[in-house]
Amino acid sequence: MYRLLIVDDLPIIVDGLIELFEQSDLDLEILKAYSGEEALEVLQNNRVDIVISDIRMPGLEGIELLQEIKAQWPACKVIFLTGYNDFHYVQNAVKYGSFEYILKIESDEKIIRSVERAIEKFEEEYDQLRMFERANNRMRLALPSLQKDYISGLLQGKSVTKSQLENHFKDIDMPLRADMPIILLLGRVDDWKDMITAPDKALLIYAVQNVTEEFLSPYVRSYSYVYDQSKIVWFIQPLGVNDAPTQKVSSDLLWKQTSTYVSGMLEKIQHTCKKLLQLPVSFILSSEHTAWSGVFERFHSLKYGFVYGMGLSNEVILSDSDIRRAEEGTAADRQNDFFHYTRVQLLTKSLENCHREEFYKLYLELTEIWGEENCPYERKKELYHSMAAVFLAYINKSSELRAYLNEVHDLAPLFQYGDKNSWLFLRQYFMQTADCLFDWNAVQGAMLPAEVVQKAHRYIEAHISTDISLNAIADHVGLNPSYFSRLYKQMTGIGLSEYIIDYRNLKAKELLIGSAMKVNEIAAELGYNSALAFIRFFKKQNETTPQEFRMQRLKI
Repeated sequence: MYRLLIVDDLPIIVDGLIELFEQSDLDLEILKAYSGEEALEVLQNNRVDIVISDIRMPGLEGIELLQEIKAQWPACKVIFLTGYNDFHYVQNAVKYGSFEYILKIESDEKIIRSVERAIEKFEEEYDQLRMFERANNRMRLALPSLQKDYISGLLQGKSVTKSQLENHFKDIDMPLRADMPIILLLGRVDDWKDMITAPDKALLIYAVQNVTEEFLSPYVRSYSYVYDQSKIVWFIQPLGVNDAPTQKVSSDLLWKQTSTYVSGMLEKIQHTCKKLLQLPVSFILSSEHTAWSGVFERFHSLKYGFVYGMGLSNEVILSDSDIRRAEEGTAADRQNDFFHYTRVQLLTKSLENCHREEFYKLYLELTEIWGEENCPYERKKELYHSMAAVFLAYINKSSELRAYLNEVHDLAPLFQYGDKNSWLFLRQYFMQTADCLFDWNAVQGAMLPAEVVQKAHRYIEAHISTDISLNAIADHVGLNPSYFSRLYKQMTGIGLSEYIIDYRNLKAKELLIGSAMKVNEIAAELGYNSALAFIRFFKKQNETTPQEFRMQRLKI
């Protein structure tokens, strides 16, 4: 039930309107006042949803009453009913937030319809409020998962611009600053107790995260992410005085102090985990800060420190300088696990990003051992399997690429190594395979203007409500995601994300103007998980909300 207050200095008008609404089908509780001052008394003691008031009354006039109402009950809908068709009054009524302005000469039906519209507006606002509350609640619950997914993407080499990173961090409430580099700290549980269950492992890993952050939080800002069942990575930034964005927090001294502090705390953290959790833990710390664009390479460089040399021991504390020293050495030294794993990772990225020269350089460096007589057979065979895995993983991303290679190249050596194949033959074979892949990508790139761009656009239009990620689109057109993204921008002059934004915005306007779909339905149609996210997107693009845009167009 809604509460209606009728205000007029003429009792006959008030009583007539009360009788009108009592005879209507509207579910209303009706209050009355014969002056603006009397209306204020009613408003001070009652919540009022709708007010019908004369605009000109002795004493407190309608516009002044409107201002008082909006101060006390902002959601109240005020309808002015007057005998004066005065533009000045209409202008002030609109200025101070009146709902509608109706002349007393209008029919009873129009007066009732005005109150009905006020009730409809209330229900619409209430629905939107509940929808926003639900969306906000879902967003709060989803934030930890969204943060983890985003960090996972960065650690897998996802490329983002500085402005994108800032926007994404803001959207997911990431407790780190996108305008500052980070120090990486990797942790590992060295050994688990016998018969420990997976849920118990998860709880203990969580406890290690908490212990570490308890020691670090007074002096640094950090975020931790479990990237393996027993391994954690912390992203660390210094806290400056007042933590002001304008402060020079990136000074060498501040970063050095932060690195020294974190390094000094690791032994205490280690001891606490051993004492409270009965867990032996090891750490590898990056002694230098890293830009967000370099997180992927620094992370992979650090994490392989756990698989060779001192990193294989329990309860160790290492830094990247230890890893660099181990990496420097003779060709024979480069047969260690760290060199192997790190270079294979970089080789994979070079292939995926179509960096031909970088790929060949790394490939020739890696496969030197195939020409060395004193290198163990097992080490050479291990490298063969690594190479085969890199190429097969890339080829299997595209059925079109597989079909092409089956026609122009022998793929058998990728599946099985026979005695007839010499190591030098394999070195040449993998080089030829790489040539085929790079050549195929070049041909695909040449097709972009006429075919691939159109194919990508058709996919976006058909899948706008589901999956239009770069990976999905690139897979559909048969190209590596990073390579496709660069070529798309080169050929069209805009980034793929810009095209998707423009298409979504255009489609949103079409649906708002040309359909009766609700805002939350349009949001789902365009692939948004919540109406709130869609409203924020639309307002950013058009400086107006979807509902305001629709109402403006309906008035034209």
